[in-house]
Amino acid sequence: MTSTDFFDHIESALTSKHPFVLFSKPDQQAVKAYIQSDLESRLINDFSESGFVFAPFDHSKDSYYIPFEGSTILELENLAVEVLSNTSSLNEVESSDNHFNRVSKAITEINSTDLEKVVLSKEFKFSIEVTNPIEIFKKLSQNYPSAFTYCWFHPQTGFWFGASPESLLKLEGQSLSTMALAGTQAFQSSEQVEWDAKNIKEHAFVTDYLLEILAEYLDSIKTSGPHTFRAGELLHLQTYITGRLKSTYHSLKQLLRAMHPTPAVCGTPRTTALKFIHSNESYDRAFYAGFFGELNIPTASTFRNSKKNIENRAYQTVRKFTHLAVNLRCMSLEDSQAVLYAGGGITKDSDPEAECIEIQNKIQTIKKVL
Repeated sequence: MTSTDFFDHIESALTSKHPFVLFSKPDQQAVKAYIQSDLESRLINDFSESGFVFAPFDHSKDSYYIPFEGSTILELENLAVEVLSNTSSLNEVESSDNHFNRVSKAITEINSTDLEKVVLSKEFKFSIEVTNPIEIFKKLSQNYPSAFTYCWFHPQTGFWFGASPESLLKLEGQSLSTMALAGTQAFQSSEQVEWDAKNIKEHAFVTDYLLEILAEYLDSIKTSGPHTFRAGELLHLQTYITGRLKSTYHSLKQLLRAMHPTPAVCGTPRTTALKFIHSNESYDRAFYAGFFGELNIPTASTFRNSKKNIENRAYQTVRKFTHLAVNLRCMSLEDSQAVLYAGGGITKDSDPEAECIEIQNKIQTIKKVL
């Protein structure tokens, strides 16, 4: 399929307002699209569904999906590199929201209660004169090839875009992998990177939490890291975690509820952190810090029978794979307004001014493509 044909299908979906998603996975040149054949809104019930899921931060709210069956699925082998013009000039909408004071309050709470870490976020609103969803996605995909980039549209949610550096989980057959991604600093050079105690501890909260949760679901758990991982102009600490599902595993919904939200987007203890977030953040996160990706997608794999005295024939078995990413470095788009989201982990060692600078740095991932 040519690039022109591929994006003509997307333009048609835009015109007819059919739900669709454009996406490119980390370090892959291919771009895929799911275009729903009808206008029906489909909600996730128990995560046994198959398709592309878009889930909010608060799991008590609706998660939408575009079905694998009942959608046109397209793939473009390579998104040609183009020099694309700016979409529009941006004008920030002034806000009375005071992130500095919120961070200061969190540090006080951490020093006086059982709260150890809380992730606090902020929305940044910009008026934008002209928007082209396809061009925004192209820029994201080309600028951030190591991220899971997407453009999602649904009549119930509107447009969302993102370039997430964080995988929530990959599941194929019995094999599962995930990552702890926490700790942030600006990229300065390719020389040896030093991490301070605050970031190391913040990362450890996430790693320890995942290992504790996954011990109930996985055998043969292995870790690799922490490593320094570059995402655009930011550096993060990253630890890979792998394992195999136990024979007692029976529910992806149960596993996702246990894992998400992790301390990387919420805090620890989780219940205490959630309470602080809901009481002190001045907006609804909606799908920011939720998750998205392909869910229970069938794939055929071929193997050969190696037993003696049996004809050596090739067989096919159908397995399912799931690849979900945390919805970070993202924005929503409505009419002439773009809303960008960013957050940071607060511990007892946090500095309010540094935290405000960090979230300003994080929104540049999306802001630079507008």
